[in-house]
Amino acid sequence: MNNSGHVNGGSLSDLRVLDLTRVWAGPLATRILGDFGAQIIKISDPRTPNVPSNGINNKLNRNKLSLGLRLDKDEGKRVFKDLVAVSDVVIENFRPRVMRNLRLAYDELTSINPNIVMCSMPGFGMEGPYSEYPAYGTTAEAVAGIPSLIGYDPSVPMPTGIAYGDPISGLHAVGAVLASLRKRSATGSGQFIDIALAAGGAITTGEFLVASSTGSYEPDIRGNKHPDQAPHGAYRAAGDDRWIAISVTNNQEWLALCSVVDDDRLRDPRFSELEERKRDEGFIDSVISEWVENREVDELMNLLQDAGVPAGRVANSRQLLSDPHLTERDFFVELDEYEHGPKQYEGQSIPGNYTDKSSWEPSRLMGQDSRHILADILGYSDEQCHALASEDTVAFNHELPTPTQSD
Repeated sequence: MNNSGHVNGGSLSDLRVLDLTRVWAGPLATRILGDFGAQIIKISDPRTPNVPSNGINNKLNRNKLSLGLRLDKDEGKRVFKDLVAVSDVVIENFRPRVMRNLRLAYDELTSINPNIVMCSMPGFGMEGPYSEYPAYGTTAEAVAGIPSLIGYDPSVPMPTGIAYGDPISGLHAVGAVLASLRKRSATGSGQFIDIALAAGGAITTGEFLVASSTGSYEPDIRGNKHPDQAPHGAYRAAGDDRWIAISVTNNQEWLALCSVVDDDRLRDPRFSELEERKRDEGFIDSVISEWVENREVDELMNLLQDAGVPAGRVANSRQLLSDPHLTERDFFVELDEYEHGPKQYEGQSIPGNYTDKSSWEPSRLMGQDSRHILADILGYSDEQCHALASEDTVAFNHELPTPTQSD
């Protein structure tokens, strides 16, 4: 980072964001803004430091400055308000009462900076009967009905495994913040944004919500099957947890699959029509499973694709990191993490306008940038920094210089 704390370049390099978020949804939103050059000041309570061992902190908090600050103290509030005065955006994902109780709600902040854009991301929104309930991404996806659409076991709802409500809300926050900033540039006034974690999943469930509201459709529990294609599914290949996905969408692709598999049981003339393939799909699946079980998944994928059969490797996270297509597109970035050393992470899914990855920095230690933020951004003296440290209001990861004694 240069002296201003910005990574070099990026389309959002003139933006300063105060990040009070935790866990996933909020930190993902601010990470995206930081990748595109915004100066992100990650504000954390020193009593609850980030845990680096689980990896989530390192994944979501790159390209951010770290300020350890207690907002429950009056002096801590004063520091925060001083930062609001010189910032563009505040993002937080506490329950609604937290910022109100701290007397740091939007109305208070606009009295300090009328142009501030504030984005609150509580589980269920700022108002309503559920508003003060805590929530995580798994809670949000359950409230939105997403587990009912997973489609594997009709006896038990299954979560997505990725806490779907979190990343969706994070992406919504980015769009809403940028739209508010564009409005600010036209009108000169800030804006308050209320993003409910639980609502994010509900608006991305496609036709199912609309169909249910009309009473005209109820999705079947069909796992990897397709109502109008056969065979269609994932088949276990050689090795531990290696799978190939195959989707035959028409009769021409069926003939191509039969040619590659070369098994007389699939050449039964009745299988030339979809209706018969659907009727005996279980038998067809068993033949395909026998054919793939001792073959390498990449070999299968190339063999089937070359023959004109839609097929693809079902990749896990480790395989994704070595994907040749993503590597060729320079998607990944390697960051030298504290206590972990060099680690590979996903980069940006939207090419262009983000800062050069060579200047990206790993997640910071708690309070690593406290002095820089207080002294260089806010103009606090050494005496003020020492006073804040002695009162445990601000955490400093690095040693403070001895304040100069006044005459």
